[in-house]
Amino acid sequence: MGTPEYARIILEGLMALGNLNIRVVTKPDTPQGRHLRLTPSPAAQAAEMAGLEVDKPVRLLDFKDTWVKWEPDLIITAAYGKILRPWLLNLPRYGTYNLHASLLPRWRGPNPIAWAIREGDTITGVTLMKVDEGVDTGDIVATRSVPILPNVTAGDLTQILAREARDLLIEYLDRLFSGKIALLPQDPKQAVYAGKFDAGDSHIRWNQPAQVIDRLVRSMTPEPGAYTICHGVRVKVVQSAYDKGEQPVGWAELNGNDWHVGTTDGVVVVKRIKPAGKKEMTPGDFQRGLRTLGRVVCE
Repeated sequence: MGTPEYARIILEGLMALGNLNIRVVTKPDTPQGRHLRLTPSPAAQAAEMAGLEVDKPVRLLDFKDTWVKWEPDLIITAAYGKILRPWLLNLPRYGTYNLHASLLPRWRGPNPIAWAIREGDTITGVTLMKVDEGVDTGDIVATRSVPILPNVTAGDLTQILAREARDLLIEYLDRLFSGKIALLPQDPKQAVYAGKFDAGDSHIRWNQPAQVIDRLVRSMTPEPGAYTICHGVRVKVVQSAYDKGEQPVGWAELNGNDWHVGTTDGVVVVKRIKPAGKKEMTPGDFQRGLRTLGRVVCE
């Protein structure tokens, strides 16, 4: 049971084993792109290409009879996006397990990868856990740790953690099928929640330290994207770094094709941007399009 790219990578690892009867449950198709075409989730696309049975319930109860007849031995969840009720948790013979993209109990919830980057964590990882009725509160089977490198984006880290989760699951799969697995309860006092970002979080506030802004940009790359307003144009920052320097807050000055934008502590080096309605480009290209090579004020 999974939906995004993270789930797709784990699913493809299971399919590659070649000895499993797999049924995939994912969210319904969603409108995507300029023409809003209904598009299957990444997990659904991989499953359908492989000829697997794919269920896309709006309500889980609608598929209860189907799954009871199918008699699963295991349910594995990976960023599925819905809370599972007791009837479903107790359905498989050997239990229901989740591959969560953090070192639990830190960053429970739907947005663990982005929050780890945003808060400046230097280490994260994946947790294989038994699912209970809470939100990522179940007992831990095993973990794998991964360093968070200084320039990594949420998209990059998703790929890394998905591969770690895939390998961790495959390592423990036989033990899960045996029903004999050691479980370690989480310490609720150490729990930190990783909620979804608010709409306003993606708007860059330049009156913060450069390092904080850079982490925000990387936590929102590729989606939803952190943005600023320059010359009245909404501009998504696609690639950034931070450096020493001093200039007025929000003033963007060209250095080659990069912007150096002033903050309360250092400058944010903006390397790639995507203005609204335009393709991705350098700040230098953007300014030449505006026919101005002086300072630009971002707000």
